[in-house]
Amino acid sequence: MKKILSSLFILVFVWTFGYFFWDEYIDFQQKTQTIRNQQIEISEQIQDFSLEDIRELESVEFYHTPYLPLLDSIVQKINQADERVYLEVYIFTEKRIRAAIKAAHNRWVDVKIILEKNPYLAPRLNDNVFNELKKAWIDIVWSDSSDYALNHAKVLLVDDEVIISTWNMSYSTFAYNKDFFIITDDEAMRENLLFLFENDFSGTKTSPYENNLVLSPAYSRAKFIKLFQSAESSIQMYFQYFQDDELVSEFIQKARQGVKVEAIVSENYAEDHSDDIQELINEWIDIRYMKKPKMHAKAILIDNTYLFIWSINFSSYSLDANREVWILLKNTEIISKFSGVFSQDFWASEK
Repeated sequence: MKKILSSLFILVFVWTFGYFFWDEYIDFQQKTQTIRNQQIEISEQIQDFSLEDIRELESVEFYHTPYLPLLDSIVQKINQADERVYLEVYIFTEKRIRAAIKAAHNRWVDVKIILEKNPYLAPRLNDNVFNELKKAWIDIVWSDSSDYALNHAKVLLVDDEVIISTWNMSYSTFAYNKDFFIITDDEAMRENLLFLFENDFSGTKTSPYENNLVLSPAYSRAKFIKLFQSAESSIQMYFQYFQDDELVSEFIQKARQGVKVEAIVSENYAEDHSDDIQELINEWIDIRYMKKPKMHAKAILIDNTYLFIWSINFSSYSLDANREVWILLKNTEIISKFSGVFSQDFWASEK
């Protein structure tokens, strides 16, 4: 009798599962297989990637802060939007941009926002803006925590333009911080980031591959190492901190090979991690400490030819667990502007 009851229980369970959950199970399996196929494809593309594959983007602008007129410009772009305003960002406290986004929504512009629910050490920071925009009937969602440890991306799409930056969307970014902004209407970049945004918004874990794009957690470590190892003469970089042994090893190896490595780091990190900084200095890496403005920039210029600007910090989490977005550039005019900014900051900072 017990065997019969056990068999009946199993049959009922299987039937119930199939009736109520079979479609969800099949959908999960299909999504999992799609992600696996994508990972295989990306791995193959990275193996074939070289710096020559980086192209000059169409219509690119470069900005750095502190620079309050840039805030005015971004607000104006949103005020003039007539198709879309899509925002994927880690922290969102800037009031003027928030007001412009609500006004765009009231003009029937397609507005969508992805926001990180639990910023590191400030888990309630985005709650007020999330609730405010939700009450305004704006499509805003928390980033799917099952996909990423943190959504640290900083991407704004306004009609046909894309803004990729190192910012958090706060007033201090424009008034007090050292941050970088790239604005472009390059078609391929826009279409890839639209695809990325729409999938992140729906909670579908995916990462489109593009030679001028680097995404965490999909392929940033592999592509970063490959790009970094290509340096032959010089590396100039901004970073807030180093918390990844492999990256530190790569920097040291390049310095030992005779590559000139110069870095600007936040003063707070240098003070709190003096032993780590000294290790790099001992390897002939020239490090300067920025006091003001507040150092929030993340960028590397290799051989005065290839520029990487990103949301990423040099940490294992950023590379392997967070949602991060990088852009790769070789536009000579942008390289020249960045090089001038770096040189000015480098010699104004302290050893």
